[in-house]
Amino acid sequence: MPFPLWWASLGSKTKRVSCGGGQLIVSKLGGIAQAGDAIGISLSEKLHEISLRARRRIIRMGIIEKSVHVGASLSVLDILVTLYFGRGLRRTGNRPTERDWLILSKGHAVPALYAVLAEKGLIPEDRLDAIRAIDGLEGHPDYTTEGIDVSTGSLGQGLSIAAGIAYAMRLDGTEDRHRVYVILGDGELDEGQVWEAAATVAHLGLRSVVAIVDVNGFQLDGPVEAIKTKGDLVLRWRSLGWSVVEVDGHDYEMLLSALRVADQEKRPTVILAYTRRGKGLGFLEASGGQHIDRKHADRFTE
Repeated sequence: MPFPLWWASLGSKTKRVSCGGGQLIVSKLGGIAQAGDAIGISLSEKLHEISLRARRRIIRMGIIEKSVHVGASLSVLDILVTLYFGRGLRRTGNRPTERDWLILSKGHAVPALYAVLAEKGLIPEDRLDAIRAIDGLEGHPDYTTEGIDVSTGSLGQGLSIAAGIAYAMRLDGTEDRHRVYVILGDGELDEGQVWEAAATVAHLGLRSVVAIVDVNGFQLDGPVEAIKTKGDLVLRWRSLGWSVVEVDGHDYEMLLSALRVADQEKRPTVILAYTRRGKGLGFLEASGGQHIDRKHADRFTE
């Protein structure tokens, strides 16, 4: 399966992303150059090392249980690593509206979240070996698991949940201090509920909502554009009243800069993060595949 044409433009030495507010974030491979504060090479290296460890965990889970969605988990991983270890989630409030939230709406990619939570020490390493086992870790997010905020799995519902949480924050006067991050897949955008929620969030001006779309170009049945044309995603979101930021979803600088842009906005922000399905596993990147087996264990590259 060929990759979408937009990915070719991300292979150059200088990567550019446009923001809805007219700002420009620039990242040069091998160096730091961006609008806003540079994150420093040490943090970038730290996040890269965390991602490497997390990728190995995902692959281990994919070998243990063949139904694990390895491709989708690898594409979203750098986004999660950036949120948890770069941006940092504020989660110590006494009430639900006095903390940040993370909703993985594309719930089939939960192995990536498990891998990150294991890195944080919230899930024991050996617990990962019980992926999709009876009395083990669920194949989709379950709020009874330590570190998971919301149960998801039926695609399209995460943004609606985020809207409710964000509105509660407004009622409690905390929306300027905390954020509700919701991660969607580009295939998930086929769900009408996503756009109902997007319209509601924009209409109410729920600025604490930050939607991040993992644009990896694939969904269950194949390339997203072959299944259902999505049109111009920037214009679709912007027409509803959202601030739109486009980034390389595997570039920590860009992701952190986009999150800072979202912090400054007075309206909801969507980050379109262009990624590769199966990032780090060459044969999955080339094929757009989803699953692996034991014979692929020694083919992990980065």
